Amino acid sequence: MNLEEMTCKEVEREDDQVALIPTGSTEQHGPHGPLGTDTIIAKEIARSAANQTQALVLPAISVGISEEHREFQGSLYISSDTFRNQLTEIILSAQSSEIAKYVVVNGHGGNISAIKEVCKNLYLEYTTIVMHWTWFDAISAKNMGHGGELETSLIKYLRPELVKEPLEPGAENWGLKLHGSKFDYLTSSFTQNGVVGDPTKATKKKGKKLFSQATNKLTNLIEDLKNSNYDF
Repeated sequence: MNLEEMTCKEVEREDDQVALIPTGSTEQHGPHGPLGTDTIIAKEIARSAANQTQALVLPAISVGISEEHREFQGSLYISSDTFRNQLTEIILSAQSSEIAKYVVVNGHGGNISAIKEVCKNLYLEYTTIVMHWTWFDAISAKNMGHGGELETSLIKYLRPELVKEPLEPGAENWGLKLHGSKFDYLTSSFTQNGVVGDPTKATKKKGKKLFSQATNKLTNLIEDLKNSNYDF
């Protein structure tokens, strides 16, 4: 169920209602990947899981904490404070519809710390149950990269028409490692094309498998939240 497509009278008011909030980014994903890669993935996983569980999908936050990509054209970003405030206020306003439980379905690594902070603060201040869920952490993805094999495989599966040429390898790791320290404030400092990983290894078949794994994990989380009496 997509909130944006419903009327106010169609919004179900159930004690076990779970709402999903997709969060992503609008940032470069190399010369081949769409700027909305993270948001597209988060929205599609949320949509698929919601269809299986009757969860409610709230509007996505599609601009994230992405200033590290500012030297690449088309990349948009907001501050951590703005992101936290936006996520917090969306959830608090949704409570007027008597929604008790939430899952933030995230597709962008730069959002993770802020999301965790919001989830903690909402529980401590309002006892609101908000779970943080990032697809690549949920499935323990290896060699995640950026615009690399995994993300490109997912986009090849979900929106193949958005994958452009050239597909070319980028940096092997995220950031410059210097004698036990790490410099990763600007993506352009460690990858010329904005890519971390090798998108030439991406396939639609791999993307389908990743999508299925992530959707199953999220579906199980939603069902658990709806049906279990956790003493939070």
